[in-house]
Amino acid sequence: MRLTVFGATGRVGHTLVHEALEQGHDVTAYVRDPARLKHKHGRLFVRKGSLEDAAAVADAVRGTEVVVSTLGARDVTHSVTVVTQATRTISAAMKAEGVQRLVVVGAAGLLPHPAGGLTGEHGLPPFLRHAFEDHRNAFQVLQESGLDWVVVCPPVMPSGVHTGKYRTAVEALPTGGRQVYAEDVADFTLTVATRDEHHRVRIGIVGD
Repeated sequence: MRLTVFGATGRVGHTLVHEALEQGHDVTAYVRDPARLKHKHGRLFVRKGSLEDAAAVADAVRGTEVVVSTLGARDVTHSVTVVTQATRTISAAMKAEGVQRLVVVGAAGLLPHPAGGLTGEHGLPPFLRHAFEDHRNAFQVLQESGLDWVVVCPPVMPSGVHTGKYRTAVEALPTGGRQVYAEDVADFTLTVATRDEHHRVRIGIVGD
């Protein structure tokens, strides 16, 4: 399968690119700084560009089958729009190029809350407010895009261990879990991207 990955140098994206190549997929990695992408492979195609460059983004998704975005703001101490703006640019490029499938890594706060609305709208810690608002706005862009999207929604994501053991639930966060390793999120996100099982849903994931 041909994949285009945005956020390929991040914690989730780096692992996802590695696993995709190991599984025999062709990967186009769209990055701002190619030097940060340590992978080298005959099926890896690196495209350098900014997320504001609509033409370059369109070139990166041209001819691909699935687009994966693991983007997130690095500094969330103030209001941010990184994910929202990137989602707008990517979705517009996909529609222009006739690409339908988009899998993104969001946050557990995007999942439905039993009292209504989104989980992140109920008792969210203040330090997560800006990141949640960015993801919430990006989710609205997805809903209005007409694309075949899926949002993978993890809670806290430590790094460093690829266990392969995690639980998932459609439109909910599995009970009894508070975190999941970034490497396991990458594993599941790639699975969603390469299988035709989920469409226009949010999927919660926690470590087992």
